[in-house]
Amino acid sequence: MKKQKEFNHNFLSQFSNEVLSKGAEAVLPQNLSGKWLKRIQKMADEFLDENFEGKNCSEISDVTSPIFSACVAEIAKHKKGVDIQNSQELFVKYSTIYAISITMETMRRNAGLNFESPTLKNIFSDKRLHDLKKQYSHLGKFFQQVCLDSETDQ
Repeated sequence: MKKQKEFNHNFLSQFSNEVLSKGAEAVLPQNLSGKWLKRIQKMADEFLDENFEGKNCSEISDVTSPIFSACVAEIAKHKKGVDIQNSQELFVKYSTIYAISITMETMRRNAGLNFESPTLKNIFSDKRLHDLKKQYSHLGKFFQQVCLDSETDQ
């Protein structure tokens, strides 16, 4: 267990030095190095699997990875008037959107798909999700599976 804690501490320290220290732009999916995108993709997959695999959307509350959480928090700090520290629901929504954005970036790099990269201004916006769903209709079922469908129909 001690070795695992040491590994996690070193991993967090490395992430902080290589990515977080560069600010919110650095944690946008398209700006992550291949190494960090792969690692955060694994965290995104775990988050989505743990929270949406056959569960009711109203029960979602688990964001366990400190690195994944730090990415979401770093971006959210740049949204004026948004306080995710006092809203678990908003934090989970943003975590879900970030996980989707990470997955789309992985698909863009690995399969050459032409998804528009998010910005600090639009990464968590409902309009962006709506536009993605409209442009890529096959994503609608996925958004529904991760409990974002009703929000993207606004």
